[in-house]
Amino acid sequence: MTEALRPAFRNADWATKIEYINENENFYYSDGIELVDFGPGFATMIMPLLPRHLNLQGNVHGGWLATMVGQAAGKAAMSYGYFVTPEQLSLNYHTTCSGGTLHAKAKEKNRGKHLGIYTVDVTDDNDKLIVSGTVTLFIQDNEIDFPREKRNVAGLNFASGRQEDML
Repeated sequence: MTEALRPAFRNADWATKIEYINENENFYYSDGIELVDFGPGFATMIMPLLPRHLNLQGNVHGGWLATMVGQAAGKAAMSYGYFVTPEQLSLNYHTTCSGGTLHAKAKEKNRGKHLGIYTVDVTDDNDKLIVSGTVTLFIQDNEIDFPREKRNVAGLNFASGRQEDML
């Protein structure tokens, strides 16, 4: 017997929306990023640091910190059921981090018809502020519509880069 399809994104509960996003963001699986909390205008994400996330000095690379800020803000904006496109991202680096898990918390500051502004703090496991940022996002007219059947993402090979491995 086939498993029943899940509801459309707009009709799903928050736990199912988190599941949809974590299943369908291929980028997440390559580096352990996960959406853990999500609701109207906010999102919380985590990323366990791996050796490949560190720069030559042994600290998390600034590009990964920018990724966490952008991803968390984007997910907070998507909470209303529409895709978004980044317009501007500004970062303030506060200190370094060399291990553990990054925690990104995004909050909505303002939302209009086509622009949303979000602030994001990225902390370490001890709640020490590593980076903070502000992101402006363009809110598209396209409603989010993820596949309604579950994907077996644990079996996918995102590292190969071959399309047939990622279907």
